[in-house]
Parts: sequence; structure tokens; C-alpha cells
Amino acid sequence: MDIDMDYERPNVETIKCVVVGDNAVGKTRLICARACNTTLTQYQLLATHVPTVWAIDQYRVCQEVLERSRDVVDEVSVSLRLWDTFGDHHKDRRFAYGRSDVVVLCFSIANPNSLNHVKTMWYQEIKHFCPRTPVILVGCQLDLRYADLEAVNRARRPLARPIKRGDILPPERGREVAKELGIPYYETSVFDQFGIKDVFDNAIRAALISRRHLQFWKSHLKKVQKPLLQAPFLPPKAPPPVIKIPECPTPSMNEAGYLLDSPLCADVMFVLQEQDCIFAHKIYLATSSSKFYDLFLMECEGSPYMDEAQCNKENTNKDVLTSHFETNSDSDDASLKSLDVKIPPPESSESLNMLEPESGDTNSAARSLSCWGKGFVSVHKEMQVNPVSKRTCPVTVVKMDSSVQAAPFKTVLQFLYTGQLDENEKDLTRLAQIAEILEVFDLRMMVENIMNKEAFMNQEITKAFHVRKANRIKECLCKGTFSDVTFKLDDGSIKAHKPLLICSCEWMSAMFGGSFIESSNSEVALPNINKTSMQAVLDYLYTKQLSSSQELDTLELIALANRFCLPHLIALAEQHAVQELTKASMSGIAIDGEVLSYLELAQFHNANQLAAWCLHYICTNYNSVCSKFRKEIKAKSSDNQEYFERHRWPPVWYLKEEDHYQRVKKEREKEDVALNKHHSKRKWCFWNSSAVVA
Repeated sequence: MDIDMDYERPNVETIKCVVVGDNAVGKTRLICARACNTTLTQYQLLATHVPTVWAIDQYRVCQEVLERSRDVVDEVSVSLRLWDTFGDHHKDRRFAYGRSDVVVLCFSIANPNSLNHVKTMWYQEIKHFCPRTPVILVGCQLDLRYADLEAVNRARRPLARPIKRGDILPPERGREVAKELGIPYYETSVFDQFGIKDVFDNAIRAALISRRHLQFWKSHLKKVQKPLLQAPFLPPKAPPPVIKIPECPTPSMNEAGYLLDSPLCADVMFVLQEQDCIFAHKIYLATSSSKFYDLFLMECEGSPYMDEAQCNKENTNKDVLTSHFETNSDSDDASLKSLDVKIPPPESSESLNMLEPESGDTNSAARSLSCWGKGFVSVHKEMQVNPVSKRTCPVTVVKMDSSVQAAPFKTVLQFLYTGQLDENEKDLTRLAQIAEILEVFDLRMMVENIMNKEAFMNQEITKAFHVRKANRIKECLCKGTFSDVTFKLDDGSIKAHKPLLICSCEWMSAMFGGSFIESSNSEVALPNINKTSMQAVLDYLYTKQLSSSQELDTLELIALANRFCLPHLIALAEQHAVQELTKASMSGIAIDGEVLSYLELAQFHNANQLAAWCLHYICTNYNSVCSKFRKEIKAKSSDNQEYFERHRWPPVWYLKEEDHYQRVKKEREKEDVALNKHHSKRKWCFWNSSAVVA
């Protein structure tokens, strides 16, 4: 369709609207939003500004643009033609101003200089080239008034001048300039799609009113109103901050393996071939292997001895299972000093009944294990010097059969610590035999898969191994089994395991692995800590999960996690606190006071995400919170109060604008009522005079 056809249509008013203003204030994007219905993301809006001019011939070449130019304002059909211009002050724009019906004068609310240029340059230029043309003042980029300026500045080009908080102009600044010039004032945001229709519809009204003065015979222009008031823009509520959980610092397999090589807090020693000694930790072995669990549990609980017939029966079964091992059951080491070891009842395992005194020496403290399991000779306790800390401590000594070699046995222990097996292990056959003897069936299957070229199946075995180990560790924590340290708290005590704590927490590693006195003590006092919070911390260190309970005080847990330098636990506690507060709020429970109490405590204990959520809640519910807890709000730190004033919703500038809008709206309504009365009186007088003449 030809562009000139609009000029030929009856009762269709063609309006030429010229858009002027400084560079980078948003003129072209405002035109594109109206003419092309363009929507832009914040990233596109913040991209590097390139001076452009929207071509007027778009109305000729683009049917969609031409269709969008047509509108109906106050029952008048119009065709709006937008003219874009360069923002450079020295450019010649007299052609653009020619035969213009209305001029839209733009400035940026984030650039005070652009508003100053409205008076000093642009308005004077407009009145020079088209003195009788109506002008509309428009403040662009309204969304920057409530945007996060730090994020905006980061997203802009590196050399761009940063936008400062003091650069943002309040609405009254633009309104004052508009009042001084005697022109209407509007604000727009292309990002929020706000004010675009208001600007151009009222520009059309201003143009039609000006045309009505010259073409008074056009009756369809009589209903055109003067430019209407613009309701203030209520910025949307900022979304609540999302609690981000950092990557879980799972206990490093290398750390557990290192603990085996450098046995801090070791409580068991294996003697192999009468000369090799390997230190280890009961908790790692017992939670990874049922065989070792039964062995160490016998020592912890004690059990009656069983008769020789049952022992021989069990020994025969063991010989059938591992006939390739010839273990000397009569071997004896009377020189090893030990504590008496009793056997637990058969409830834990049938094999627990197989422990008996070594033959020929019933008074010896060393107890024979030859009938209990192949590969084991005896077990006892004695005082040993730790090879790392050089401190003397009681150690459970387990003497292994001479046929058990040190290298494959160390590989089995490495697997029990880490759950990993090197596929390039040399002596897989010997390793499989020892795994069979020690009943480490996961390792035996993994070795078999490697030998059968099916190593890919080991991944599932490893997962199942870690699940079982985690469950056993949690069970040991609950029952205090194999514990080697007791924490003395304000309201009780909790048993724990130094090796697991050393690998799970740097704070605990420094305390138990360094030169502190706690490293050699079996009891450690932790003042100002309650049992519930400490239990939650230990549960986390053992399982990497937060186990919450009704008695748990989230803030006390956060304080303790901060004390132990556990940022991941802090994040989990923050998430739990936010979920509980949100759930209570959705249930209709008032949480304003609780959020206020959380705020500064969360900030003090480095729970920054919880503090940010509390700040967001207080700001978005500021009127409600302030009306109930005005004293508490005023008692907050100056930084927090400054944050409240800056981010409160609705913002102060909106409340002022809403008040001004309502006041001016009432004034206009009164004026319209008075004007209608005046018109009705004139009509009535004219009717009476006509009747008299008649």
C-alpha cells in the first residue's frame, strides 16, 4: 500500500511527530517500540551505544510498520509518522522540523546533562524552527531508577562512564522543567514497556488540538481532549534472592588415603609376617567391611567363649573356602601385651563366637583368631607410639597370618578407605584371594570385572559401597560405636570419631592433627554449644546432609557452622531457614519480628544469603514491618537503614508521585466539572434567547 493513501483517506489525520534529544537517551528505541513493537532485553539495552536514526521510509517499505502507524485517539482516526533525528548538537535538523505537527523532546533520567540541554539547547532549537508546534517532554530509561546499578555497570562496555546513584533524576526534576517550559511531561521505559502508548497518544492529542485551532470546521476534532495525566509507574517487586548451595565438599578420597599413609589418631595396628606394621583406623575399616566390624565390635562389647567342637567345625568351613592358604593356627605370640578380649553374643554375627584363648596359654592377654577367620592369628591391646604425632596411645594389635603379604593387604585397606581400585594393579589374583579371605566381596567383584574386561561395571559397585558405608557411619555416630573422642557440651556430651572429623573439617583437622592438647585427649570441652546443634554438625560432617529437627535452632546451627568454618553447612542452614519462614508466611503466620531478629545475627555469623533474604523481605514489606516494629527498624545499623531507604517497596519517589497524581487528578476533575457547567449554562441561555425571538 502506498504511503500517500493515508493522506487521501477522509477523516484520517496524519500526524508528523519529530523525536529529538541528546545522544544515547533512548530516542530510536522508543520509536522502534512504538512503530515496530520491539521488545528488548536488559542485555540489549546495555549494549554499546551506536548512534542510529530510524529511517522514515519504513512506512513505505514495511506494511507492518504502516499498519501500526494507524490508531484511533478520542474517536479520531490518525496515522502517526515518527521522525528520528541525530542527537549531535551541531547537526542540521531543519528538514526534520519542517511541517511537524508535534515534537517529542527526550532526555535520560540517568543523565542530568541531557535534562539541562532540554532548556539550554533543544527547546530553543524547536522554537526557532517550528515555534507554534506543541512539544512533549519525555524522560526515558525509567527502569534505571529502580535497577541494580552495580549489575548495570558491570554489564555495560568496559570504558563506559558508570552510572552513579546520584545521577538518577527523581520525577519532580523533569516535572519542574516541563512546568517551567509549559509543556506536558511523561516518563517511559522500553524495557518495562511502560509509558510508550501514553507518550504517543498524548502527542497525538496535542497535535490534534493545535490543528483544531486552525481547522475549526472539522467537527470530528471537537472531542479531542488535552494531554492526559500519566499514572506513576510502580516498579515490580524484586524477586527474592535464591539461596545457592555451593558444591558439596565431599570427603576427598585422597585425604582418606593420605590418612592411611600418615596415620594420625590411628587406633589399630596390623602385624604382617612378624615384621611389617600397618597402622589404620577402626572407624574406616569397620564401616567398610563387615568382617572388621565384627572383629572390632567383639573388643568393644565382649562375648562368652565357645566350645572347641564348634570352633573346629567353623575352621573346617574356612579351610574349604580358602584352601590355597595354609595358616598356622598354632602360631602364638606370648610376648605381645594386651587387654582381655571377650566375644559378643551371636546376635551380631555367627562368626563372633569363634574367638578363644590361644591353645596352651589361657592366661595370655592375646586372643587367638585362627578359629574365627582365615588370615587372622591374634588380637590384643598394647601401648604404641604413633608414628606421626610421636605420642604413646593404646592401640588394638591384630596379628595376621604369615601368608598375608603387605603389598596386597595395603591395597585392600586402601580400597576400604577410599572405595577405589586402580585398574592397573599388578597382582590382581593375589588381591582377589586376600579380598576373599577378608570377606571384602565388593573388592573381589571389582577385581573379577577388571580381569574379565568389564571394568565399567565397577561404577555401580562403588556407588553401592559408598551408600552402605554412609549408612554404617551414621549408625556408628548414633550409637557411639568405635568412638575415640567425647565432646563435652553445655547440656551433655556426644561421642565422635577423630579420623572422620579430620577428613571432613579443616577446623577439626587442625585441632586433632596438630600440636594442640586436644589431639591426645579423649575428651574435648566445647563451651557455649548445645547438644542439638553439635549433633546436627556431626551428622553433616559424617553424611554431608542437614538433618533438621524441631528442637534445632537454625541460628545456633549457623553460628556453630561459622565457628567451624563450614560454608556449605551454612548454606544448607540458610536454605532451611528460608524454607521454614516462607512456609510459615504462606500459612498466614506473621514472621515480621522473626525476620528482623534473624537479620543482624545472620550478618554477624556470615550467613550472607539469609541476611540478603531478610533484607529483601523487610524492604518488600516495609510499610507493614515498619508499622509494627518501628523501634526495631530504627535500632538497626546505619548500613541496614540506608539499605531499607534505598530498596524499600513501594519506593519513596513512587509514593510522592502517586500523591501528586491523585492531587492533580482531583484538580482536573473539578476543572472539568466547572467547565461543563459553564457550557451547559451557555447552551441554556442560547436556547432561551432563541425562544424569545421565536
